[in-house]
Amino acid sequence: MTLQLYLVFVLASALLVATPGPNVALVVGTSLRYGARTGLLTVGGVNFGLVLQLAAVAAGLSWIVELFAQHFDLIRYIGAGYLLLLGLQQLFAKPKAEDAAAPALRGEHAFARGFAVAFANPKTLIFHAAFLPQFLGENSSRTDLWLLAATFAAIAALGDGLYALFAARARAAVTERARRIADRASGVILLGGAAVLLAAMR
Repeated sequence: MTLQLYLVFVLASALLVATPGPNVALVVGTSLRYGARTGLLTVGGVNFGLVLQLAAVAAGLSWIVELFAQHFDLIRYIGAGYLLLLGLQQLFAKPKAEDAAAPALRGEHAFARGFAVAFANPKTLIFHAAFLPQFLGENSSRTDLWLLAATFAAIAALGDGLYALFAARARAAVTERARRIADRASGVILLGGAAVLLAAMR
């Protein structure tokens, strides 16, 4: 793999990561409602799921890709249903008082939510199985594939982290009344993520 081809991959990956999807919807929605720390824990869960998918591709575990492809609709329906549930919970949550903050979300729950949503999106695994090999040259080795997988994982973690921090900062910059609106907006964003997942094609 040449340096030029690798740089093209980096650019393409950055553009893909910048495009909002179900993972970003969860990160932004969580950060808007619970703040930066919980948002970043969600980023950790999302990217742990992504790393497992990328590792499966880099290791040549084609049977996992085939399994996800065979059960594509079932897996995405489960993921969309989970996002729908989270979105409705946040959309209709009732604050205890006029200036009450959103109840805290435990760190392990935030991480688990991120992991569940990332792993319940079969399109990412199938996409990477087709996307990464396109940037391998004729003399590329398995090591090059691992490099591409690691690079994409790093870019994704950085991008999701920035989404979380920007959303949390936007929440911190508004008044208490506007934060209640942000809580509702986070639910709408999660519902949008569910819609994106339902609309996903192979």
